[in-house]
Amino acid sequence: MADEDFSFKRLGQKISQLRKIRRLSQEVLSFESGLDRTYICRIENGQANPTIKTIRKIALALKTKVIVLFD
Repeated sequence: MADEDFSFKRLGQKISQLRKIRRLSQEVLSFESGLDRTYICRIENGQANPTIKTIRKIALALKTKVIVLFD
């Protein structure tokens, strides 16, 4: 996937959407994923460049597959 085709903002929006569907706060997602809440916030706002390892932690906390976050 070319960088110009990928948007961290879209990834963040998908994470936020799934988190809200599952009725989780950023704080709970932070706890479940082992990531700092402010980092979750930055990811959701498209202001962070998370590694695939971080994305996997978020996917596990959201009880979904990594690929779903990229749909």
